[in-house]
Order: sequence, then C-alpha cells, then structure tokens
Amino acid sequence: MIRIDLEKARRVQMIIAKKSIEEDDFSKPIKYVGGIDVAFKSKFSIGAAVVLDFENLNVLEKNFYVSEVKVPYIPTYLAFREIMAMAGAIRKLSIKPDIVLVDAHGKCHPRRAGEATHLGVLLNIPTIGVAKSYLTGKERDDGYIVDGDEVLGYRLKSNVYISVGHKISLNTAIEVVKKLLIKEIPEPTRQAHIYANEVKNNLRV
Repeated sequence: MIRIDLEKARRVQMIIAKKSIEEDDFSKPIKYVGGIDVAFKSKFSIGAAVVLDFENLNVLEKNFYVSEVKVPYIPTYLAFREIMAMAGAIRKLSIKPDIVLVDAHGKCHPRRAGEATHLGVLLNIPTIGVAKSYLTGKERDDGYIVDGDEVLGYRLKSNVYISVGHKISLNTAIEVVKKLLIKEIPEPTRQAHIYANEVKNNLRV
C-alpha cells in the first residue's frame, strides 16, 4: 500500500473542485445513461460499468476493469483508491453514455470533490453523484443539502443523495435521477452494483 500524503491529496481535490462545471454540457435528448460501481476482491478493485437505454432502461452494454489496490481506505479520499478501476471500465465501453451515475458523492463532499467529481473531471464527461448516505452539509426541510448559502446536493429519499459531479446542473441531475429511480436506488447504479458482484464472484485472483 502507498502511504497517501493527505495534504497533497486535499490540494488535488481543491483543484478538481474548481474544474467542475455545474451546468448542463451534454447532448440532448439523453439517449444513453451509464452507471459505475466498484467491488473489491483480495488486493484488487473491480470497476463495473453499464450502459442503459435512457427511455426503456434496458442494459445495452457491460464492461469491467481490474486494478491493483495501492491506496488504503480513507474516508473522503476514496477516489484515490478507486478512480483507476472506475475510469478503466468507462474507457472500455463501446457505447459512450451521455451521462454517468456514480455510486458515490460529487459536490456533496467536504472539499466539493467526491468520486463523481473526480471521474467527471478526469474523463471530461457529465457525471452525477448518487450516494446512499449523508456525508456533509445540513439538510433543509425541502431536501436540499447546504453549507451556509452554498447548495451541495439534494436528498431524494433516505438512501438517495444527489449531487453534481461534472458538466450538469443540480436541477437536471435531480430530474435525471427521478426518471431512473424505479427501485430503491437508480437503475444504472443498481445494475452496476449487480454486475460488479458478478465479476467479483467469478474473478480468479
């Protein structure tokens, strides 16, 4: 394992946060939507990416990428541990999604640079952070998560926290996630989670 320099990591996160674009910058209407999740087996991380048809939510493509884990688990620094596996899986897709949902936070992060922001800025693609738990900020009665006057994200339900990753506005991100929420969590990240576990169970390491 590599011992991560947290001060340098914080500076990287601050740079990434500044590069994040919080407005819609993608082709409309949306045709393909992606989902990405990460599983672990032994000393390896497995990035699992799926592409769905935005209208009927049929799974059109799946791909994965295996990377050796070199950074320990440190809360709020997960991108440094998982980003290579996620990016590798997205890059292998032949169908390029218009938007990718990431099973992680985006702007709703202490330094405004969760994994969804990292991935979006790194690959220069539109991303939405969809996390299952609360991380930072204060939740208002209307569901918006704020830090003072700054809006960080939105709680759609108890286990769906939405925030901007890159190249999308929060309002659009909320509408997209609502369209994709047919079960407990959005379908792209649900399918990515299922696929990640399938790959994990079949992977021989």
